[in-house]
Amino acid sequence: MGGNGRKEKIIRSAQESFSEKGFTRCSLAEIAKKAGVTDPIIYHYFKNKEELLFSALSEKLIDVTRELELHLEGIADPVSRLRKMIWYHLYVNDLSPNKIRILKNLLLECRANQNFYSSAAFKKLRHYTKHMIEILKLGVDKHVFSSDLNLILVRDLIFGLLDQEGLSCFASHEIDRSLPDFEHIMDLILAMIMTKGISGGSFPCDEEDKGSRIIQAAEELFADKGFDATTLSEIALRAKVAEGTIYIYFDNKKDLLFSITKKRLTQYQKSMATLFDVTDVSRNFFQIIRFQFTTFLSNRDFLKVFLFHNILNREFYASDAYKIFVDYVAVLERVVEEGIKTGVFRKNINVRVFKNLFSGALTHMTARWTILGETRPSDILQEIETAAGLLYRALVSDGNSNSESR
Repeated sequence: MGGNGRKEKIIRSAQESFSEKGFTRCSLAEIAKKAGVTDPIIYHYFKNKEELLFSALSEKLIDVTRELELHLEGIADPVSRLRKMIWYHLYVNDLSPNKIRILKNLLLECRANQNFYSSAAFKKLRHYTKHMIEILKLGVDKHVFSSDLNLILVRDLIFGLLDQEGLSCFASHEIDRSLPDFEHIMDLILAMIMTKGISGGSFPCDEEDKGSRIIQAAEELFADKGFDATTLSEIALRAKVAEGTIYIYFDNKKDLLFSITKKRLTQYQKSMATLFDVTDVSRNFFQIIRFQFTTFLSNRDFLKVFLFHNILNREFYASDAYKIFVDYVAVLERVVEEGIKTGVFRKNINVRVFKNLFSGALTHMTARWTILGETRPSDILQEIETAAGLLYRALVSDGNSNSESR
């Protein structure tokens, strides 16, 4: 077998194995066996398992980018190009669920690895998402989209929504197919970009509350070292308890991870319940958006744990912590439903799709701020206000776009 053919077999084997078992549980020996080569052959092409993971994703991204470019060829109108790109994204979800599941799982594995963001594979992902930026810029240049759009922010909102749609299919199984949501998705996005008008601390921790001390220590260590690299003995040492004490409160390390999220989100829910005046839908909407962003940002340790080890972890979507996250986001859903009922928001809004738009915006924007460090601290609050305005614009009825209740 030629060198290129051998390398391709290794990459295909890696794509299937990493997708099925995850990066940590998958060994190079398994990949080599499936590819029909010996372990040392892999090191002839790749430095280590991490480089092989990133290469496995790169090959998938090259394929989907090439296919996207074929779909976009000959389409000049920015709205049509935007519709086609979003349609294609949903179409590949539904047309080849097994193939796209491999891509989605590889993305989850890579995005949960901080080294990914300085890799060649990340540049391939940026090449794909660059098409969205170019479409948005074309729309602004042709005066089809609003001239004041923050293109990076809108890109995050759109891809965040599409990510959540994919997770709704492959992880939480909330829906079976994503294409039926296409018109609801386009309705929200076009309303955001075309319509004119809208321009944490530590856990309370009693010295005698060993469970809280363990959670606090785990949150700090998971954020600093990552879930896999942190040992229970390190957590016990920082929490000043015996390692065996951890098992009194938690079944295992994974249970401890999701207990952090359950406790944090339960705290946030209690705080949120006291903030809002149910008689003013618009004011409630903006307060909730600001609260959700600033609360997550107030504790960077929890934010990193939530992004890397929950949102990008398939097991999260089958955990009790995910149920609490659903309840947490449901506060915003109730405000949207009230706005539809009272006529502040349009009657044809799909609340579930809007929830995905918001959740995706929250995770993509905070990831860009926290992981990539692409936004100066002084700009973050302005981005939150801009995002809140865009999300409101996606919902609002004609005649209500100039809300003074913010």
